[in-house]
Amino acid sequence: MREEEPTRIRVPAREGVAIELRGGSRVSIVDLAGHQGADCVAVTRTGAVTCTRTTRARNRRLFPKLGQSIYADDTEAMLTLLEDSSPGPHGLLVPPCDPIMYRLRGVGCAHPSCHDNFHHALLRKGISLGRTPPSICLFQNIVVDPAGAIAIGVNASRPGDRITFRAERDLVFVVSACPNDVFKRPPLQPTDLEIVIDPVKAA
Repeated sequence: MREEEPTRIRVPAREGVAIELRGGSRVSIVDLAGHQGADCVAVTRTGAVTCTRTTRARNRRLFPKLGQSIYADDTEAMLTLLEDSSPGPHGLLVPPCDPIMYRLRGVGCAHPSCHDNFHHALLRKGISLGRTPPSICLFQNIVVDPAGAIAIGVNASRPGDRITFRAERDLVFVVSACPNDVFKRPPLQPTDLEIVIDPVKAA
C-alpha cells in the first residue's frame, strides 16, 4: 500500500494561515528562504490557548528543548518539540507585532502584523478570541544578555531549516510569516514559509 504523502501549505510573506491538527499528528514549519520569523499560536475548539508563561515555568527554559512541550493556559500540553534543524534561537518572550507598534515606528497602523494575522486566520476557522496570545516565536533571534536586556537580532535560520512538533490533542494551529521589516538589520523583506503536515499513522 502506498504511503500517504505529507500535506504542504504555503504561508505567503506577511500573511497568516490556520490549520486543524489531529492529536498525534506531526507538523513542521519550514523557513524557505532563510532569516524569516514564524509567529505561531495554537488553540482548541474548547477554548484552551497556548500560554508562554506556563510553558517557561513548566520547562524552566526560555524555549522548550527536544522532547519538551508547549503548554496551554489549562496547563495541559499542546505541542511537543520533536526536531529542529535550525541554529535557533527561538523564543517565548515577546508579543506578536501589532498595529500600535507599527504606528509608533512611523509606518502606520495599516502595516500587516502577526496580531492581525492571528485573528484573521482564526476567524476563517470560526474562532474569535477576546485577547491576543503571546507568540511562539520560531527562528526569531531573541537573546537575553547578562544584564537582563532583550535584544532582537537578524534571524540565523537558513533556507530549508525546519522545526517539527507533535500535536498532543486536536487543535487549530496558526502560523504567521512575520511581516516585520522595521527592526531587521540589515533590512530584509519578509518571505514565505511552508507548513508540512505528516499523515497520522494508524495505531
